[in-house]
Amino acid sequence: MTKQSKVLIISGGLLSSQETSFWEVGKRLLMQWRHSQAAWLDLKVKLVVAEPLVYQSVYRLPKELAQLSKNLVIQEATGIETPNLTEVVLSTLLEKLGMPFELLHIDSLFSEPQKAQDLLERCECVFLSTTYLHDLSELDPILKRIKTPHNRVIVGGALSGILADNWEGSEEIDLVAVGSGELIYENIVTWIRSGYQEVPPPSKGQIISKKHSLFLYSGELASDRSLDFLPTPDWRLAEKYHQTQYKTIHYESVRGCPYRCAFCNYPYLFNESRFRYKSAEKMYSEWEFYAKETGAETIVCLDSLFTIPRERLVAFCKLLIKNKLDLRWSCYARTDDLAQENIVALMKEAGLQSVQIGLESGSPQILKNMRKSTKVEYGKQALRNCRKHGVMTATSIIVGFPGETEATLEETYQFLKESQPDFYFLALFSTRVTSVPILNPSNRKKFGISVMENRHSMAPYWTHASMSCLEAMNHLRSLDHKLMKNQISLNAALFYRYMSDFDLSYRDALLKQQKYIIERPKKLRRLFDKANAWIDKHLEKDLSQWQGTLK
Repeated sequence: MTKQSKVLIISGGLLSSQETSFWEVGKRLLMQWRHSQAAWLDLKVKLVVAEPLVYQSVYRLPKELAQLSKNLVIQEATGIETPNLTEVVLSTLLEKLGMPFELLHIDSLFSEPQKAQDLLERCECVFLSTTYLHDLSELDPILKRIKTPHNRVIVGGALSGILADNWEGSEEIDLVAVGSGELIYENIVTWIRSGYQEVPPPSKGQIISKKHSLFLYSGELASDRSLDFLPTPDWRLAEKYHQTQYKTIHYESVRGCPYRCAFCNYPYLFNESRFRYKSAEKMYSEWEFYAKETGAETIVCLDSLFTIPRERLVAFCKLLIKNKLDLRWSCYARTDDLAQENIVALMKEAGLQSVQIGLESGSPQILKNMRKSTKVEYGKQALRNCRKHGVMTATSIIVGFPGETEATLEETYQFLKESQPDFYFLALFSTRVTSVPILNPSNRKKFGISVMENRHSMAPYWTHASMSCLEAMNHLRSLDHKLMKNQISLNAALFYRYMSDFDLSYRDALLKQQKYIIERPKKLRRLFDKANAWIDKHLEKDLSQWQGTLK
């Protein structure tokens, strides 16, 4: 094969989840900072996330707590990182058409430059997935690394879809793929094999030539809701390529979402308007294939809502139970689904190990503003049911949503204090995706929302009638410390390595460790206080100048 006929698939994020070197992390973040614009809020977000991690790495636990840690039978990371699902899906599609390919993680562009250079020399076409990238400050430096005089670059994935409508592409990008890859991969391969003469138009999509790049839109899938026609991602290809057997694999069975939460863009990610899903029978056949043909033991479901439709969930769980398929699995779910104890019990019997729940807030008013279509009481009941049946819970909380006040944040804290999920993620209200419902003209007027248009930062500046992004971020830091100090729940960023194989009996010991970690480093805490104050000063100045332009 000539090098013109081989594709290099590059996927993943700017930082590997296995990265432990603060020096290496710092270099990547500095590189991103150089490509960013008005990114003081983004910097503050990263500082708040990093704070407990730094404490944990610098301060040793006292003897009694260190012994507790040694007694925990937890399998630490072995250095083997499960490939992301995008890599496997693209590999499967190219294999189906007989197109040779190589694989590279974005992390390796920087940690293994010689390997990356060798692969770029061997492949004239690059498929770059943006699924785990957040904005142009991350995308641009990656493009600089992969673009060579002899290659063609195709960019697809979530970020390209978010940017597409108001973006002209980039000088380093030849083709931007928007929508469902399964509908356009044959068109792209035909284009490659023709020597890049002309992209055949997709039957349901369109091709638009913009200033810098060509944009290929897939259009929508079939008129029905079934995804059963999609090729099964072949994890054997990943194992063959990486010479590794993966006991944990990633899975997806839905696209879109039947709900329209005001902050979420997931229903629109694939340029779609319908909620689509695989049948229980299709899902079972794929899981059985993974268990028997790849030796998979754990399935991580990436679906935004694995529990919808409920009839499918029940039928699927009964198939797993009936056929005694010995797999552990995790998924995302809504509180109103898990508030039904019989559903949680059935999922547990079918192998459910852990669930991530989008609680978002403990305030009824904020949930109403979010259009969550659920109640605080459902969240409490969901967590009780999971605890009763031995299902680990990880919850997500959004801080600073329009209407947020100190009173609503206190309601959220009291909710967490009462319900005590096993892990928590705190996220700042984000305006990075401007097409979400909360940012439509009527909601902007209703809540007094102002947003800085900024594609070069993960956290564009915003204000609304009850809070600014600066105030919200300081509230988030305070809430984070309070939850750790008072042993309410485990910081998911701090103990992420334990989540995939978590035993509920470890919880109390880890909570004690967490309390020590956040309370002990008083001198270092003062340094972080000063760093936050320094960033706040710059952010406040930026906000003031930006708000001046709005008047």
